[in-house]
Amino acid sequence: MSEATQHEKDLQAIAEFRMFDDTFMSAVFDGQIAETELLLRVVLGQDDIQVETSEAQFYLSNIYGHEAKLDILARDRQGKAYNVEVQRVLSGASVQRARFNGAMVDVTLLKKGEPHQNLPDRYTIFITEDDMFGKGLPAYHACNTIAELENTPLGDGGYIVYVNGQYRNTDTPIGKLMHDFFCVNADEILNPLLKDRVKYLKETEGGRNEMCQIMENRINEEKIELAKKEIALGELTLAQIARALQLPLPFVEELARPKIA
Repeated sequence: MSEATQHEKDLQAIAEFRMFDDTFMSAVFDGQIAETELLLRVVLGQDDIQVETSEAQFYLSNIYGHEAKLDILARDRQGKAYNVEVQRVLSGASVQRARFNGAMVDVTLLKKGEPHQNLPDRYTIFITEDDMFGKGLPAYHACNTIAELENTPLGDGGYIVYVNGQYRNTDTPIGKLMHDFFCVNADEILNPLLKDRVKYLKETEGGRNEMCQIMENRINEEKIELAKKEIALGELTLAQIARALQLPLPFVEELARPKIA
């Protein structure tokens, strides 16, 4: 496929993106403080959240096993952490994944030697295309409780929230937000802040160039992950892996080289 043909395909894909597509959602909120504040304030119903950092496609490594790649990881001025994920398939938003993501974020929140009591609150938020629990509610909030004390909240600072993407009552903040998340056309978005951001990414040359670069980076990341898996399986030669994934052979050889601690 020629470079011009690929570019045209990328532009067509950008035109069809919604904020519910994780690639586009990441672009809308990555580094965007005001937009991330809006998202968190609406989902959590807390108008006093003041975001300090917002980073998309954030990797958390784990020397013991599975790594985590977060759609958005944000922190506020109080040090609280917020992991936001969008999921089109409910199996990708399992409560076990919510637990895992929360644990991975937790280990980044305390400095060495700092007492556990200083661990800030952490919110794991899944925005799902379908209603995760099937009760028609706009959102479902979970926290640890003490059964013997009439389910009094434990107060450990760990929270999980599922947002129902099917909730569309635009008279409510979450309903309005979910409406906007599913809009393809920027002019249909109700929130002016989100409308302007989406319009920039979809309708300006600078925004479309940003999106094309993000998409190219995403493809390269996926190729690298596939290469690592094939190397670990050991069923193909490094040259075969490089050829199949269209990666430079020296790069694949570097991936296969044992890392020295």
